[in-house]
Amino acid sequence: MMFALLYDPLSEIRAVKHPSYSKVLLYLLTSVLFATVGVFFFLWRFLEPTTANAVSYVLFFLFGSLGALLVTSFFLSVALHVLDGKGGFYEGLAMVVLSAVAPSVMVFFAGAAAFIPFGLAASVLLLAFGCVLGAATFFRAGKELFELDYAGVFIGLLIASMPFVCASLMWWLSKVSIIQ
Repeated sequence: MMFALLYDPLSEIRAVKHPSYSKVLLYLLTSVLFATVGVFFFLWRFLEPTTANAVSYVLFFLFGSLGALLVTSFFLSVALHVLDGKGGFYEGLAMVVLSAVAPSVMVFFAGAAAFIPFGLAASVLLLAFGCVLGAATFFRAGKELFELDYAGVFIGLLIASMPFVCASLMWWLSKVSIIQ
């Protein structure tokens, strides 16, 4: 059950050690849908977009999140596989998806809480809880699924982040007219 990640992530991490793409992909879709609805709540609460804009934002977030999670999973699985020689794409996908569930669910509840009086304080706390739980799940899942220590998972994260950092830096440099 997906919500077990909110109160007992270790049992879910152990459960996905036995490859089940259907379970991980279901978690992925559910997680992205929770986050998308939560973002829609925040849009509705603070920006009050037109219907066309809201649909555009929501669809962009939905498909962008799916793509970002899949691409991140690929790069992480490559980096961690080279570091340990054991895991593959399934382990990278499971690691990223399991770590995305808690923040996604908390974005949903934080977006809903933003509508009640003094709900912004509750939203901030919910988002903080989701991020902490997601980060902890990320490292524990990496440790369990790739059989690395926490330092190895962190190094793999740094290695997998380098292409995104370099691409962002090149984009920024091209915008500030240093490179022309």
